[in-house]
Amino acid sequence: MCKLESLFILLLLFGKASLLNNGLARKPPMGWMSWGYYLCSVDCEKYPRKCLNEKLLLSVADMFYNRGYQEAGYEYIVIDDCWSEKRRSVNGRLVPDRKRFPKGMEAIAEYIHARGLKFGIYTNIADITCMHYPGSKGHFIEDAKMFAEWGVDYIKVDGCFVGEAYLNTAYMRFGQQLNNTGRPMVYSCSWPYYIEFIHKKTPDYATISRHCNMWRNYHDVVTSWDSIKDIIRHYQSSYDQLSPYHGPGHWNDMDMLIFGTDSLTESQSRVHIAVYAMMSSPLLLSCDMEKITEYERELLLNLELLAIAQDPLGIMAKPYELDNSITLWMKPHLPRKGNQYHAVSFALVNLEDRSSSITFIPGLYGLNSTEEYTVMVIFL
Repeated sequence: MCKLESLFILLLLFGKASLLNNGLARKPPMGWMSWGYYLCSVDCEKYPRKCLNEKLLLSVADMFYNRGYQEAGYEYIVIDDCWSEKRRSVNGRLVPDRKRFPKGMEAIAEYIHARGLKFGIYTNIADITCMHYPGSKGHFIEDAKMFAEWGVDYIKVDGCFVGEAYLNTAYMRFGQQLNNTGRPMVYSCSWPYYIEFIHKKTPDYATISRHCNMWRNYHDVVTSWDSIKDIIRHYQSSYDQLSPYHGPGHWNDMDMLIFGTDSLTESQSRVHIAVYAMMSSPLLLSCDMEKITEYERELLLNLELLAIAQDPLGIMAKPYELDNSITLWMKPHLPRKGNQYHAVSFALVNLEDRSSSITFIPGLYGLNSTEEYTVMVIFL
């Protein structure tokens, strides 16, 4: 028995896994994205410390390069909504805000690429974005070519302000235009979120997983522990629906990590990253990188934890509800021989604001090999 917030146990067993061979996002993307913390922070004169501009993106690249994040696998730097002028140019092109991005996005991409990192950007499949900047409807071909010309490596595509039928065709059409450019760009869709929560229908994950590298399923994260708990509980309750379509090249995206925002205690931070790692969710920070605490940095750069998060099999952990509000998450991963994998991680997670004690029998949750086991315990 032990008091716990999160606990990993690595054990040997047997099982199977399957892979999708689409060439992109073979492991869950890791990096940084602006929205969760910066939102649409465009008033740089009034809020210079929370400003969505060129300086911010370049500073994240420097931080990744100089402080060990890149070596640990964090590579994408993604700007979300509110990066453009309010109108397209006279020739119909999207234009980066001239004051906040005076050198343009191509120069930012070059700076990021020079440090061995990758650049991501945002658009929406409607006429306007969620924050009422120009969207890509009617401009799929031109915008895809433009993003490729700028050196974009990752594109997040939102789905505000359009109907169900359009959602179910536009994401496929825009994805095809991205493919037609010949430039590999990770394609992050919000398609299932809008189908389920705006149009109240069941997403067709079989189709979505053939056309997107990753997708948002649930509400935007906000900088609070209640938001993280809500997200975790949603994925726990939706495991049977989501897990068959999750793996290399096609990921359920739990949304951004909120480290560096003064929103979580140390124990809450442990649970936050522990569950995301077990789920093989993309790990995208959203914060002022200067505000990440040393404790949070240790979690983010914990290579044993990241090995579980980035395991090539990419299996989504299965949740089991135990006593005392504890959930056991079970995730098979490498090493593997042939069709048999030889390892599993267990994470015992407590979402409540009190310590709990629990016992469990691993044999009841897939640990049934008659061979001997090697056990590694990681306390976060």
